[in-house]
Amino acid sequence: MGILYKVIGIGAAISLQLVIGLTCIEIIAFRVPYYEKQYIKNQVFQAVEMEPEELLWVTEEMLLYLKDERDTLDMIATVGENQREFFNQREKQHMEDVKYLFIKAYQLRKVSIILFFSCVVFLVYRRIKWLHVLLKGIQWTTGILLGFIILLSAIIAINFTKAFTIFHEIFFSNDLWLLDYETDWLIRMVPESFFVDISVKIGSSILIALFLQWIGTSFYSRHLKMKEKI
Repeated sequence: MGILYKVIGIGAAISLQLVIGLTCIEIIAFRVPYYEKQYIKNQVFQAVEMEPEELLWVTEEMLLYLKDERDTLDMIATVGENQREFFNQREKQHMEDVKYLFIKAYQLRKVSIILFFSCVVFLVYRRIKWLHVLLKGIQWTTGILLGFIILLSAIIAINFTKAFTIFHEIFFSNDLWLLDYETDWLIRMVPESFFVDISVKIGSSILIALFLQWIGTSFYSRHLKMKEKI
């Protein structure tokens, strides 16, 4: 039964990390002010020939679509001196694929929340030292993930473009993500430099969350052991 408890503790810890990681992605990826800063940094307003207020409106509507709070990406915007459908068909199809990934991520987070609390309830119900088991599971999981993410980050940093391509080849079954700067406004809105910055921001947030958990569980586990000896 000892092995079973350890497995359940690790299962709870992994579920918790999925919730935290996906929440970090959501918080960062769906903040319009972050996009505004990136647009200024990457001179996107000039690249798309739009007024800031107009492009930020398009951005906000696009994010609502990705959160499944808007049915389509059909929207008319003023580009230069002309009004036009902002996204073309290829961009809409690609964003439909992106939206699908986010919806699946939301579903995974919900399942992870349920699994985490189910594991905790089971450990408490079995009347064992459930907190020890949970803390140890979090400590092991965060330690392994810290090492893995640091290694992965180093590999990605060597050639971000290659890593970006591999990511798309894994998660998309078509080539709709291969956009043309001359015809597709989406690639002007979010160039590769945008994805470099947001990847660093998301990765850093997750690493900080993992490190704080690892430090916290290590110290608290030691505190519980010392308390039991008294």
